Amino acid sequence: MFKQFLMILLLGHILGDFYIQTNKMAERKENRIKWVLLHCISYWCAMLLIILPVLSWQMAAAVTAAASMHLLIDCIKYRYTQLLKRKRKMTRTAERNIFFIDQLLHFFCLAAIAYCIVSKGVRVEETGIAARIFRTVGISGQALLSWILSLLLIHKPANIAIAKLLMIYRPENREESLKKDSNAGRFIGTLERIIMLIFLSIGQYSAIGLVLTAKSIARYDRISKDKDFAEYYLLGTLLSTAIAIVAAFGVKTAW
Repeated sequence: MFKQFLMILLLGHILGDFYIQTNKMAERKENRIKWVLLHCISYWCAMLLIILPVLSWQMAAAVTAAASMHLLIDCIKYRYTQLLKRKRKMTRTAERNIFFIDQLLHFFCLAAIAYCIVSKGVRVEETGIAARIFRTVGISGQALLSWILSLLLIHKPANIAIAKLLMIYRPENREESLKKDSNAGRFIGTLERIIMLIFLSIGQYSAIGLVLTAKSIARYDRISKDKDFAEYYLLGTLLSTAIAIVAAFGVKTAW
């Protein structure tokens, strides 16, 4: 039951913190506290939307607590980043570390809330409409939730995480050309992870090599001539593959 509660909260977190929050809102959050508050309100709304199929006053209290903790963490993050900017210490490494520490804190808060709910004996029960839909489709709510969560995770959150991890390894003298390729590269990366997720979920592990080979052939000329880009490309590919494996493991354990 803990896993079900955590998956519901994580789905709301991913929607609220990555999909509903636009890039423009994320940039404005760094400069004005008003946007931090607006983001947290939209985050709470996303959480409430996610729990509609299993709506209860306990779940409403849980997502409200999650939104409150999210607001607290984001306010601390805002103050800390403002301090770093005033001291001119906001480096790429600091930006990367802040992002991952922020996400880890959010995850631990959601896990703690899920644990508290389970310890009080609360159970996940679908409402009448949701239960009828799941019976008609012939799939369990947990399996459907795991697939939605995995597909959302390997798109925007994965692209942002990979970009944050690779930002300190980006070749300085080729930064402009890399920026031009970023949109296409992110779309290719998402498709790559979706295909790998499908292959892994049905046990076709050897087929993953075909995906990686096709991707490498498209960039072979540049990889063979540019050592810095080859290392940057390899890091991105390995990170993307690791995320797809983690997402596939999540899908399998949910069934």
